[in-house]
Amino acid sequence: MYSSKIIKNTSVRISPEPFSLPAHGHSHGHAGSKDHEGVGSGIEAIEKEAYEKGFMAGEKAGFEFGARKADVYFSGLEGIIQELASFRESLFSACENEMAVLSLAIAKKVVQREVEIKEDGVLDCVRTALKAVVAGGEIAIRVNPREIEVVSRNRPELLKYCGGARGLSVEPDELVSRGGCVISTNFGEIDSTITSIMSEIEEKLADAYSRP
Repeated sequence: MYSSKIIKNTSVRISPEPFSLPAHGHSHGHAGSKDHEGVGSGIEAIEKEAYEKGFMAGEKAGFEFGARKADVYFSGLEGIIQELASFRESLFSACENEMAVLSLAIAKKVVQREVEIKEDGVLDCVRTALKAVVAGGEIAIRVNPREIEVVSRNRPELLKYCGGARGLSVEPDELVSRGGCVISTNFGEIDSTITSIMSEIEEKLADAYSRP
């Protein structure tokens, strides 16, 4: 036996908005990404801190090692400097005589060169020698023949240095080197030649070096 039901004509409205499921899975994934980033940042911070601490520790250790190494080098250099100073003193002491001889040789060359360049250079020597004459009488100036002209030409001026001398003559002498002169008086001679002056300097230097 069948039962019969009457279905009423009711209207059903369909929403025009599209159907969509809640994005539970998407929200959960976004939160997970943030958590992952936070963990990564924490690891990076730890690594950075560890690196900085390690770098500072290494830098300190490296500085201390470098300082100790520098101390070793400097102490070695100090010894080398002391040895060099001692060697220099001994070298100077051993070479003093040789240096004196070399200096005199150089001085002679310089004087000879000066004489060749300065024509009236002999006049300075004559003036100095005449100042050493303390007695009157006749005075003769002997000079190298190549310089007799310049000395004779300046005879009036040279008389001023003769004091109470009664006469002044200028004579040529091949034995007198250029630039020097020999003054003859009634009481002796004054050797003012370049050779004589250099010999006197050499003797004084030798005497000074021979003293303890």
